[in-house]
Order: sequence, then C-alpha cells, then structure tokens
Amino acid sequence: MKLIQVIFFFVFVMMQSLAQNIPHLAKKGSATQLIVDNQPFLMIAGEVHNSSASTVEYMEPLFPKLKRMNLNAVFVTLAWEQFEPQEGVYDFTLVNSIIENAEKNNLKVCLLWFASWKNGESSYAPLWVKKDTKRFFRVKTKDGLEIETLSPFCEATKLADAKAFKALMKHVREYDKNQTVILMQPQNEVGMFQDIDYNKLSLELFEKEVPESLMTYLKTHRNKLDDYIKNAWSKTNFKKSGTWIEVFGNTPEAKTFFTTWYYAQYINYVAKAGRDAYNLPMMVNAWIVQKPDDLPGVYPNGGPVSRVIDIWKAAAPDIDIQSPDIYLPNFKEIVAMYHREDNPLLIPESTSEVGRAFYAFGDHDAICYSPFGVEDAANDFLFTQSYKVLNEVQPLIKEYQGTGKMRAVLQEGDETYKDLYFGDYKVKVMYEKPKEPSFGIIIHTDNNEFIVIGMNLTVYFTSEKRDTIGYIGQVLEGRFEKEKWVTTRMLNGDETFHNSRLRVFGRTFETQEKIVEANKKEGEPDAYSPATNKVFTTPGVYKVITYQR
Repeated sequence: MKLIQVIFFFVFVMMQSLAQNIPHLAKKGSATQLIVDNQPFLMIAGEVHNSSASTVEYMEPLFPKLKRMNLNAVFVTLAWEQFEPQEGVYDFTLVNSIIENAEKNNLKVCLLWFASWKNGESSYAPLWVKKDTKRFFRVKTKDGLEIETLSPFCEATKLADAKAFKALMKHVREYDKNQTVILMQPQNEVGMFQDIDYNKLSLELFEKEVPESLMTYLKTHRNKLDDYIKNAWSKTNFKKSGTWIEVFGNTPEAKTFFTTWYYAQYINYVAKAGRDAYNLPMMVNAWIVQKPDDLPGVYPNGGPVSRVIDIWKAAAPDIDIQSPDIYLPNFKEIVAMYHREDNPLLIPESTSEVGRAFYAFGDHDAICYSPFGVEDAANDFLFTQSYKVLNEVQPLIKEYQGTGKMRAVLQEGDETYKDLYFGDYKVKVMYEKPKEPSFGIIIHTDNNEFIVIGMNLTVYFTSEKRDTIGYIGQVLEGRFEKEKWVTTRMLNGDETFHNSRLRVFGRTFETQEKIVEANKKEGEPDAYSPATNKVFTTPGVYKVITYQR
C-alpha cells in the first residue's frame, strides 16, 4: 500500500508540474500576462495571410522571413477542410509543418482554427459538410433562402466541429514537445450579416425565456455592463425574467443578444472540447462595429464586438479573451473598449503602424500586437527596427505591466500633446513632426528616474509637489543588452536645450540616397553640419535622471 501511495504521489506531482508548464494566463497586479515556459511572454507578433500556410511548399520560406522581421510569435491559419478532408480522417501534415518551421525559427504560434466560420462566412468548412445541407443546415434569410453561412443553431455542425478541434488539440499536445503553440483561436470574426437566423429552430428558441445563466450574469454585473446592453435592458425597467422580447424589448438589440448567445455557446462548446484534450488559452476575435450607429447585421451579428462582451462572458467561460481586429483610425478609443478587468488586451489583427504596438503594450498592458498580412511589411524598415526595439525592451515592459508606473502615448489626428502623471512628477509629452509617426512608452523606474522609448517626441518633466520645481539632471541615450542598460551618448547640451527637455529623436540610420536640399532647425542633431544623405528614424531608448528642489 505504501508503495502504491508513493507512486500515486509522484504521478500527481508530475501531472501538476506538467499542468503548470503549459502556457496559461496569470494575473500580475492589474495586468494579465501570458505565461510561457514559466515566464511572462509578450507576443511581438504578426498574422500571415489566410492562405500562407495552406501548403508546406509555400510556408517553408515564410518563417525565416518572419524571424528576420524581429517577430517572436506568429498567427497561422489551419483550415478544417484541410485538416479533416473526409469525415473522421485527419491530415496532420500542415499542423506538423507549422510547428516544425516555427520551432526552427524560434517563433511561438497561435493557431487560427478556420472551421465553421471565418469573417461571417463558412468557406473553410470541409466539402463533406458544405454538400450535406440537410445534416449541416445553413442560416436562412427572412425570405426563407439558405445562404452559405452555417447556422449556429445546428447541433450536427457543432458536434462535428468540436470533434475535429479536439482531435487537433490532442495531436498538438502529443506532437508539440517544446510548446511552440501557445494560444488557440477557435473560428474567426464570426457572425451573420442579418438581424437573426430565420430557421424554424432559431425562431422557436427566440420565443423562449432568456436563459437563467445569462440573467444571473446580467443581474450580478448590472453596474458594470456595457452601455449598449444596459440601455436596452433599462427600457423594460431591468426585467429579471421573460422571453428575449420581454426582457430587452421588441428591438434589434433583443435579436442580437439572442444571436450572440448562441454563437458564443457554440464556440464555447468547441473550445471546451479542445481544452479537454489540451488546456491552452483560447481567444476569439471580432470584426468590430465600423460606425456607432451601425445595426447588427451591417457587421457580423453575433460576434464578440465590444457592445456584447458581457453576453460572451456569460455564454463562453472557456474563452479567455475577446479581441478586436482594428483597422479603423481611432485605435486608442477601440482598445479602451476591449481592455477590461475581466478581459486583457490582445490584438490579433491590425495595421503595421508600429506606434500602435508601443501604445498597446505601454498603456494597456497588452499581451499581444499582431498586424495582419505581416509578411507584406518585410521591407518596411521602420516596422522591422521598431519590432527589434520592442524585443530589446520587452523584459522591462513585462516587469512594469500591472504596476501603474508605465504609460504610453500615440499621436492620432490633430492631437498635439498628452499630460501624464507619475508620483511627484507631471510629464508633458509633445508630439513632433505631425506627418511622421510620433509615439512612445514612458516608465517610472525609480523616484527620480524614467526610461523613455519612442520617436518624434519632446518631453518635459515638472514637479507636482507644492513649492518644488522639477528639473532634468541627466539625459542618457542608450540601449539594453541582456537586460542591462548601456549608455551610448550623454545628451546634456544642445540636444536637450541644456536639460530643459528630453528630445526623443530616435535612432537614425543613414541611407545611400543623397539629400538634394536640407533645411535643418536649430537644436536638431545635425543642425550645424547638415547630413548629405537621407536617414531613416526609428524608436530610440533614453534614460532621464530628474531631481526636485
């Protein structure tokens, strides 16, 4: 008996150790971090085009290119139609190749499971699913026409999708010995382009009472609900039970809450099946609302847009993060909608405007920033060098996530400045060169010390203490090598107007292209001996020592 108990004890300890080593999410102060190999991991990432991993031949030369672009993670598509070309027959060729190529190039992976839906359509489902419209029925229009989108009310589709996803997750657990895959996304930008599914089953369910679990969530979180839900519910005086129309009124909102609930439940079922095989973190992404007055169906109705995050939280507990795909110009406003206490910020799709990455990591403790079609930015010098700087400073960013001592700035539109507050200091950040990227991260590393990372900024440090003036004592330009600060220049003269301000010029790289005409302003780095060649400017890193008296 003692021998058996010892064996069970060691098996238990081993299983606990393995579970802790699996990539997972963990709280750090007010932030949530992705833990990989027992360390916080910042996904300085990119998403490749939808078909870039559709063959081994096409993907093989892609991964070295991504590594040269200074990515440390990549979002890669795996299509259900290729993974399960015949029902019950699984082809592991592509997923194995993704893992192998990523591992060779020291890249971590988020697998995108394009299955029942992608961008509100169902083009990635297998042919054996698409052809059998009786077993796997489609969304119906108001006129009774079946469209190409698979219905979220179809039990057979949900079961088939979940079975395939579970097989995928089981294989990843067994094949991916070095945990190259760290995150999963079941489905992509889900939803239907109409107000409701007009299938008989859907309409019957719409007449039934709102599920008790949703009502319990709404009542428990009433004071924190998104205004879109709260305002709709308030029209019935926050009715505590009833049908969807009785609780939310005979409104477009009632239909979208209903549709959202069933999409979220479907995807949660798929995600849970996968997690039962291999418990990796799961996230979903949203084709976001493009205009505030857009009705559901103009954008994919049922997807995890910011308006219905709370519906998703109630319906899909096995989904860790709801994420926005951001191509609109009001980036800062959108990330604020998605970054919540119960929803860390993870951006799986956006543009290659790299200032967005700095802002997301610095101001919202983001887990990830990932431009879509990232391979298109391979020759974008600013992008690749900025990602290099992010890799350089990521240990510092991870250290200060969740502490309240790190903020970021990003110029949008006609903005000219931003005031930030750290301890006894007010930090005024002025945006320079309005036609060029202007962004940065400011970290309060000690009482009288700041690290500033960015480009095209002017920064003033003043005291918030009564009867006290704040001064800049020293400005050091430099870099981090193996997490240690290395000073490359001291900037205490013309470059800082004699320590009156920090001028974040950034790192410059001279090209072979000659300057035809140079007009330099006083105080710029080469004002007195103008450069003859054009230069590229990329983010720089600065240490500022301050004092008060």
